Amino acid sequence: MRRYMAEQGISYYRLANEGIDAQTLHRIRHDRPVTTETLGKLCDILKCQPGDLIEYIKEEEPPTTP
Repeated sequence: MRRYMAEQGISYYRLANEGIDAQTLHRIRHDRPVTTETLGKLCDILKCQPGDLIEYIKEEEPPTTP
């Protein structure tokens, strides 16, 4: 999400002015999860699709011990 914002020149200040609360901005800054509702709001504000903002990265599974 931060990469898309940087590429598009979108600031956290703009998101705050568009109604994204401080706690959500903090979560974005620190690559923490956001709700699907928030993702929808961000897509509406930024005029983009969810795939523009997020990427699925599979977590590595811990090795199993025999």
